[in-house]
Amino acid sequence: MDIAIINTWLLTMEGKGVGIIRNGGIGIEGDKIIHVGKMEGFNYKSADILINGENKMVVMPGLINSHFHSMLTLCRGMVHDLPEIEYMPKGLSLFADVLKGQDFLLGTKLAVLEGLRAGTTTFAEYGIGLASLLNNVYKPFNVRVVATEMITELDFSEEKKTDDLYTFYRFLGNNAFKRANKLFKQFQNDELITCMYGPNALDMVSLDLIKEIKEEAVKRNSKIHMHVAQGGRERLQIEKRYGSSMTTVKLLKEHDLLDSTLIAAHIHDTTREERAVMVRNGVKMVGCPSSISKIDGIIPPLADFIELGGIAAIGTDEAPGTGHHDLFIEMRMASLLSKVAKRDPTVLPPWTSLNLGTLGGARVLDLENKIGSLRPSKQADLILLKLNVPHLTPIIHEPFCNLAANLVYSGKGNEVDTVIINGKIILLNGKFQEIEEEKIINQANKRAQELFPEVSELWRKSGSRMVKYHEQGYI
Repeated sequence: MDIAIINTWLLTMEGKGVGIIRNGGIGIEGDKIIHVGKMEGFNYKSADILINGENKMVVMPGLINSHFHSMLTLCRGMVHDLPEIEYMPKGLSLFADVLKGQDFLLGTKLAVLEGLRAGTTTFAEYGIGLASLLNNVYKPFNVRVVATEMITELDFSEEKKTDDLYTFYRFLGNNAFKRANKLFKQFQNDELITCMYGPNALDMVSLDLIKEIKEEAVKRNSKIHMHVAQGGRERLQIEKRYGSSMTTVKLLKEHDLLDSTLIAAHIHDTTREERAVMVRNGVKMVGCPSSISKIDGIIPPLADFIELGGIAAIGTDEAPGTGHHDLFIEMRMASLLSKVAKRDPTVLPPWTSLNLGTLGGARVLDLENKIGSLRPSKQADLILLKLNVPHLTPIIHEPFCNLAANLVYSGKGNEVDTVIINGKIILLNGKFQEIEEEKIINQANKRAQELFPEVSELWRKSGSRMVKYHEQGYI
């Protein structure tokens, strides 16, 4: 045995509820879990590394961020509290346009660093030019990633339009499709990397190209991960291009694109009937509660999708939108916002929220046989959290256990003490073993202070709501 973790609470996510075991132990050999259970009968003394939780820690599966854009993390805090229609053209685009290749890499390092520190071990990265991110960030950091190359037929300037119909440039889509296919070949033997196809959204990619992408995804036994029905901007484009009575879901269904191949992100601009059709057709959903409430002022229909029988997961989206990459925040937001949306405090209880961030994510990303729960033969992706902190105290086991509720409603992510991915210790006793955290933070601060003054004049001329906030002395 390489690693043994003893005298700890276990939250296995196996069986009914969250699979809580009190005073348990876990054994790891190589990249696999080989033992999960109570301490009685656990022969751990031959382990090379021994971690004693002293019953003040909980071990749980590493969290899975199922929809994650890292490349614009340097733009965190640069766009907020704007009408949705202004968010891209008068907000994010102005700052994103000045970023260079090194800034995307630095943003990804910063985002992954933040996610790791808060217990995320798998990132469903969605972006452009992912080969560079994989080689320069994910592989050196030894992090599990589902790499989704974004495929779009839009020139970035098109997204700045508010009323005009976008122009599709097929050569841009073809180039991105080729990059996606290349990812599959380049990383097919990497145990920590799996690939998916990412047509950005139905208002940004032609139906013909999406059909070609689906054929390739089916051939490779992969998935399509796409933004679906994500608000007024998309709805306007769909109506202009395909007719005033058309919606994203109707169009996908009409063209045989609404099936188990599809992972649909957001879907907040759908009706309940459309969501029911999606569930019946085997579509899986990813919701990003913080981001969508902050950008659109809308609560993602996670609870409704689950009530309808659908399989769902959660993600943090992008840092400029959500403000963070902490899945403990997302699990809490998913639960609380769903209760508000349904006007029902029993909706999306903590065991369901924990599932969204662990086993649900694994199911959505087709990784259920590898990760998402603690079970012998699964990959050793797990985290240890300190329980002896004020905001998680007390933890009781009689007359019932309050561990799941405290983690979801009171957890902050800063309780994470140790992170293990594929059997390798990444964070131990709160310290990264190989990642230079302080250096990355300092570089990010320095680079942002160099870059964004360039945008000042253009930003003021945009006349956005944020400019008015600034003129009024609020920001």
